[in-house]
Amino acid sequence: MKSQENMAVNTNNSTRGTLLYVTDLVNDSRESLDLAYEMAVSHGVRLEMIHVVDLDHAQSYPDGQMGIQYRLDALARSLRHLKQNVASILLFGSPEDVIIRRSHEIKAKLIAFARHGQSSAAAQAAMVKRLGNKVMCPVVVLPVTAV
Repeated sequence: MKSQENMAVNTNNSTRGTLLYVTDLVNDSRESLDLAYEMAVSHGVRLEMIHVVDLDHAQSYPDGQMGIQYRLDALARSLRHLKQNVASILLFGSPEDVIIRRSHEIKAKLIAFARHGQSSAAAQAAMVKRLGNKVMCPVVVLPVTAV
């Protein structure tokens, strides 16, 4: 995993970069989202939240997609009390491929995941390790609760 020293950024808004927060909309805690926001602010980058629907493992229904987008937007709106806008984007495809592509598109300075439940922790750790070898920024799993 790359060091967090790579997160130094230019303060120019066009090149300052983004913290890419990947959510599964199930295991995210408010504390994890707040921590991601605090990390973005402390490093002078914007926060973008994404949820990836893997169509190979989930059926695609317009109503279901609207429900997912609504939950994603609600999570982003929960930070509005901080007077900050957070981008929330629903993407489709292989999660690993989509995260890699999106991180390159937005010049991500950090990719952060909320820690998943016990049953998927090993799969999440494996994905984080693979991503760490394929992207140009650090990839981290945020703790369940911020300290």
